[in-house]
Amino acid sequence: MDFKNILGFFWPTIHDAESAKKAADQGFLAAMLYVFLALTPILSGQVAKIFDVLVVALCGFFTKRMWRTAAIVGLVMMGPELVFALPGGLSFRLASAAILTLMFVNATRGCFLYYRYAQATPVQMTVEVLPPEPPPTQEKDNPPQA
Repeated sequence: MDFKNILGFFWPTIHDAESAKKAADQGFLAAMLYVFLALTPILSGQVAKIFDVLVVALCGFFTKRMWRTAAIVGLVMMGPELVFALPGGLSFRLASAAILTLMFVNATRGCFLYYRYAQATPVQMTVEVLPPEPPPTQEKDNPPQA
């Protein structure tokens, strides 16, 4: 695997509206990974975790629809996960929290830059050219002769 491919996933280059949309899709992916990783604590009896999972899942859904607020809320929800994973040292929890936080950072970048590039793209206007109308006939002034 090439280093540029890995770097392109963790920090994608955003140069147009389509690449911004792909970066914003990382928020949806991060939310689904978070839901998957949080299933074990929920099933073990930590009912308070359900609210966090529900909010992050909704943020992922609306980030896919390019809502900037959802991307920011998702990023804010990942912040404490990263902070609480730090005292544990290098572990799976720290690595997953760091990756999910970075993915929500990319989603936030993508959502904000999507609207910037979408507004900068000129709209292609099409003009329909109609043939000229035929000149009116003189039948009103000259009645037909019998």
